[in-house]
Amino acid sequence: MVKLFNIVMKDNEISCDYTPESSDKVGHVVVDTKSFEIKNVRFSDYEFGKKMYVSHVRSELEKMLTSKAQIPKEITAMWY
Repeated sequence: MVKLFNIVMKDNEISCDYTPESSDKVGHVVVDTKSFEIKNVRFSDYEFGKKMYVSHVRSELEKMLTSKAQIPKEITAMWY
């Protein structure tokens, strides 16, 4: 589970803060809105799976962009 919040679109970027699981350890991700590639990342200090959580954040941001729906302020993504 990862919570995405403070989701902001500006120019050709979408960015958000995120917290893995139920932690309070915040990270930040910036993704290019055209290529969906990560432009910048500040990993959360959460002890486990740093790259895995960022991968899920990037994927959720891409889903938001391709759905053409209004960008939410926050979202929680779960997988198993």
